[in-house]
Amino acid sequence: MKPIRALTFDLDNTLWETNISILRAEDAMVRHLRDLTPARWMADFNLDTFHAMRKEIVREQPQIAHNLTVIRKETLKCWFENRGATRAVAEDLANEGFQIFYKERQNVTPYPGTVATLGQLYKNFKLGAITNGNADLMAMQIGRYFQFSLQSQNFPKPKPAPVMFEEALKRLKVHPHECMHVGDDIEHDVMGARQVGMKTVWFNMNNRSPEDDVLADYVITDLRQLLHLLKQHG
Repeated sequence: MKPIRALTFDLDNTLWETNISILRAEDAMVRHLRDLTPARWMADFNLDTFHAMRKEIVREQPQIAHNLTVIRKETLKCWFENRGATRAVAEDLANEGFQIFYKERQNVTPYPGTVATLGQLYKNFKLGAITNGNADLMAMQIGRYFQFSLQSQNFPKPKPAPVMFEEALKRLKVHPHECMHVGDDIEHDVMGARQVGMKTVWFNMNNRSPEDDVLADYVITDLRQLLHLLKQHG
């Protein structure tokens, strides 16, 4: 087997559980916006109505579907304009709301063993991250283990399109067969990395049953299993 020289990781639901941090961030955003605006502007605001409007925004502007930052700002702006705010006020509130959301968005709790595992991997491998989300890994404590974090909003297409995987390989200065990608999503992570020739690891923490045959080279349920896996790989 060819030796592995680098690893890339998905972030959300691979290094941490995402729903908890997102809900906490959205709650902080809503509370802040309620303090800033007339009561009637936020009277019927809840996550269901917000997500419904966001879905409509994406339907109308599919070109921004992979840019979560833009989508959130556009949805907030549309919300406040629909409730009587001027465009300028709506934009200011959207930016303000996003800043509150994004600050709390980075407050994640890595899965058990993740920090220690990354600390061990960092000593022997080059590490990078590839995400369709907008978490700012390099602003987090665990960011110190990574050379970079690629976000889909900065690329023409998200995973599973090859562009981010190819950019990661370029930055890591390795051939595809020398790099292993770890992620929880079969389509975005496993199939995306596989198509450019990378080794793949499906992070299946909840022991899910795939609809089709697993295409990953390896399956793990705990990130700490990577250490043993890489020893076996040579």
